Amino acid sequence: MEPLEIGLSTAALYPHHLTEDALEVIAALDFPVVEIFLQADEEYTLPFGAELARRCRALGLRVHSIHLHVAYFDLWQRYPRHRRETHDRFLRVLEIASRLGAQALTWHGLRYGIEKGPLVEEFFDSARWAGEQAQAAGVTLCLENVSWCYLRTPAQVAVVRGEGLPVGFTFDSFQAGESGTDPLALVRAMGGDLTTVHLADYAPDGPRHLPPGKGGLDWPAILRTLLEVGYTGPLIIEPAHVEDEETFRQARAFIRRVLADISPSSTVSTAAHSAGTGVTVVVGDGVGVGSGSE
Repeated sequence: MEPLEIGLSTAALYPHHLTEDALEVIAALDFPVVEIFLQADEEYTLPFGAELARRCRALGLRVHSIHLHVAYFDLWQRYPRHRRETHDRFLRVLEIASRLGAQALTWHGLRYGIEKGPLVEEFFDSARWAGEQAQAAGVTLCLENVSWCYLRTPAQVAVVRGEGLPVGFTFDSFQAGESGTDPLALVRAMGGDLTTVHLADYAPDGPRHLPPGKGGLDWPAILRTLLEVGYTGPLIIEPAHVEDEETFRQARAFIRRVLADISPSSTVSTAAHSAGTGVTVVVGDGVGVGSGSE
């Protein structure tokens, strides 16, 4: 079984670093895999995608997913020009994903009118179109659980599945905490369609998007449940408002320790990657955590 890897999102370096420059920092921190959050309209262009691909190749970074800016992808808009613009932008991001070798897109989906039945139906129709386009491009469109968007609870995951939408899911631990949703039930509901995982902590009275280990989430239970449902994708660390880059190393070390502690095996082995620049922590039946050296 392929090892789980710990990665970092470029969103964790926003707004202090431009998206393309954030890649340099992530590589310097020895994270092998990234999610790229495209922040501005000019970042949804093919020349910008080519520049990202060039930098990732030079830095040896693997792009797991692209995070879509929610405000740019209201695909269900009724005004014809707005609708055409959003659809064209979505098709461009699929081309960018292809250039980057990304496996998935992370999308918040419907962000307003989330209790209005007709609008939800329009959202579903748009998600069906977008999911089919993504599948044709070899990419999985993933709906993310977000406290202020449509997908928040296991029941809504079940509705999406019942609609037969051609999508996967992104689990966000912070968003589960903020929405008051049981994160374990949410992971189980997403199950085999879980494609991407965002790791950030939650504290009711604290700042949003805390680094893992700095809030009140039950990390052993969350990570154990991810393993139980057979998740084998990367664990993308995604805190916000981080000023000290050492925080990212500490978050990675924390996740590694928790994974080692929950191993059903009494022996946790470590092995060097290629030239000794990374560590793989094998957990249980061969599921491991890979990332750069501390």
